[in-house]
Amino acid sequence: MPDDPKPTVRRRVLGTNLRRLREERGLHLEHAADQLSCNPSKVSRIESGRSPIRPLDLKALLDLYEIEDTATRDGWLSLARESRKQRWWRVLEDRLPQDFLDLIGLEEDASYCRGFEPGVVDGLFQTGSYAEAVIGGGSPGPLDSDAQTKLDVRLERQKALTREENPISTWVILGEAALRQQYGSVSTMRTQLGHLLELSHLPNVTLQVLPFSVGAYRGGPLPFKIYRFPAPSSMEVVLTESHVSHTYLEGPDDLAYYADVFDHLRATALGELESKALIDEIRQESTE
Repeated sequence: MPDDPKPTVRRRVLGTNLRRLREERGLHLEHAADQLSCNPSKVSRIESGRSPIRPLDLKALLDLYEIEDTATRDGWLSLARESRKQRWWRVLEDRLPQDFLDLIGLEEDASYCRGFEPGVVDGLFQTGSYAEAVIGGGSPGPLDSDAQTKLDVRLERQKALTREENPISTWVILGEAALRQQYGSVSTMRTQLGHLLELSHLPNVTLQVLPFSVGAYRGGPLPFKIYRFPAPSSMEVVLTESHVSHTYLEGPDDLAYYADVFDHLRATALGELESKALIDEIRQESTE
């Protein structure tokens, strides 16, 4: 099977967790390679996500790693099957940067995400008009083709919240600035704030607001998200954003730091009911 220079997120998750299983048992690449009767480089490519793994090879590795529970083995095999599928966004590889494609894959495959957006409404929660204003960056006139593609993809990503099978559970803390900074018209902002209130009633959405009154807070005004994948991996990935790219962090120290920052923010932010009240108050203040 040929290597994939742009492996899917799910394939990387599968490979990373296979490596974790191997290392937890004190085994080296050579042990796994002997089990599969292959070169260690093949195992390395599987663990990096560059090569898919056949179900027969996966079963052999699960035997080596002493994974005997039937349900757990079925979970690994299901993860492997899903990692081989081509997803809807893969047709956009020539039009979108790889780090953005990875973000789509995270939201499609993760079971839970939590994060902080200090200055703009989270992309999963944006209305079409608000998203168009954000992506347009204040430029007059219609979006160009690249920006329009980003808008279309952003709206498609939002289906992860309401899909029938395993909608992603989301806990987002918005800075008060995200509610007050006007993107688009006053009507656009009123509609956006109303949309936030509607989404906050979904059973898989938790929404809090960090008010201006709290002053300084841990982590600073930098957006981030922590994505968690379902069993059997239960792996987590931190996403940080800049003006030009996304960065993905998987190290234990990074995960521990951002988990601690999030816990501080959720303890400092308004409760859910108070957050909804503030959103509604700001919405009612908005008049043409």
